[in-house]
Amino acid sequence: MRKKWLILLLSTFLVFSLTACASSSEEAGGEEGENDGKVVLRVMDWSDSTKDIREEFHKNFMEKYPNIEVEYTQLTIDQYKNTILTAVNSGEAPDLFPVPSGMKLATLVKDGWYQPLDPYIDDKFKNIFVEGTFQNGVTMVDGEIYSIPETAYVPSSLIFYNKKLFKEAGLDPEQPPTTYSEFREAAEKITETGEGKYYGIIEGGKQSNRWLETVRDWSSLGGSGINANSPISLATNETTYDSEPVLNLFKLFKDIKEDGSFHPKTMNISAPEARALFGQGQAGFIVQGAWCIGVWNKDNPDLEYGVMAPPVPDSGRKGSLSIISNAAWMGLSATSEHPEEAALYLKEFYGGDYFQQEQTKKGGAFSIVKGINEEYITVEQLQQYYDISQEIGRVIPNPSVKNPNTSAVFAEFKDVSPNVGEILGGVVAGAVSDYEGELGKYSEHLGTAWDQALSAASEKGVEAERSDFEFTNWNPMENYTEEDYAELK
Repeated sequence: MRKKWLILLLSTFLVFSLTACASSSEEAGGEEGENDGKVVLRVMDWSDSTKDIREEFHKNFMEKYPNIEVEYTQLTIDQYKNTILTAVNSGEAPDLFPVPSGMKLATLVKDGWYQPLDPYIDDKFKNIFVEGTFQNGVTMVDGEIYSIPETAYVPSSLIFYNKKLFKEAGLDPEQPPTTYSEFREAAEKITETGEGKYYGIIEGGKQSNRWLETVRDWSSLGGSGINANSPISLATNETTYDSEPVLNLFKLFKDIKEDGSFHPKTMNISAPEARALFGQGQAGFIVQGAWCIGVWNKDNPDLEYGVMAPPVPDSGRKGSLSIISNAAWMGLSATSEHPEEAALYLKEFYGGDYFQQEQTKKGGAFSIVKGINEEYITVEQLQQYYDISQEIGRVIPNPSVKNPNTSAVFAEFKDVSPNVGEILGGVVAGAVSDYEGELGKYSEHLGTAWDQALSAASEKGVEAERSDFEFTNWNPMENYTEEDYAELK
């Protein structure tokens, strides 16, 4: 098995041309019996922003449990999905691995990817987590826990800005832009001042998921209702991706592109690479998640930066950032031969005395463990990120909570390509000029794909209706509550 696993990883690395900054692998011995009787616990994820903390955690873990050798593989989020699909299909899945982005836990459980964690964790461990961590249809299937979220959910579409470059461009670093026109103007001023040394904005343009996050969240502030829980707009109850809020956002990015304010490397780099260039002072703005904070504070201690909310249309805010349930993340492979050791790893990862505390102190993320955030958030920018998310973010409804059977519809659904994130990337690359036409076609084709998914699920006897994905009592400026779910029943 060890030999097959190494061949699988080697072939994947060659396909994706992994770079040292994007992935790491902690070498270990062979299977149990080949490594002085140690159990080899294989773990895979895409958490590059916590690489140093994870390495120290593994060192501490293996010192505490000398009978376990952790073999850790870290990929980028784009590389991960293809790699884990290959690993699962070949029978070489790691012991612990996250639910791939865009896939539903219930579907993967049905397909035999994961086994329940309940036999290996007790109530004492379950009770360390904040309320809402375990939800049927999200982290649970049929009342059993299959996955634990990585962190507390906050949007990953807020903006970091370079205060030093603000000053050089004559902008007030304590008054960042709030509207589309102000944002465009600020990016242009920074670019002009930089004279080729730095630019208004940089993004990890070759990662379509970053463009997708921006479209969803920024347009939702304009009232689009687009969200990550389903392809159905909460505002229209249809696959409406060419509404005015979306078109306004696309016009903003096209204008910024035509101004020459995007860093010229934008479309050729990943999000971690963009983060590194921002840390070196090569751009005034970057749209990223809170995970960047710990990395910059470690690697770029002289970086003067702040956190700001995404800009809103000049006509004003008409919606909120979408706050979704803490997503399913790490799960236990259905084929794992070491479930007790895997559960022990999770207990130390979440309930031990190092990882959650250190990650929060360094500004890596917000913990889902009770009391950690209150005690260990010491980084100014992390507190800013959290406060802004709470101020303009609202909890949105989730079809999987309303009816867990909806996961079977998602299993039948296949997104249309190019998707809305890829279309925005095409606009920034200069490859898409008629974005309104492209968004119209995408909305139409997406609607067809959704109808086909509903029909396919129905033919298989799935008890899920179109109405399960519609929330007529949704208010874009308020949190969606248990009472709201009950109102629709």
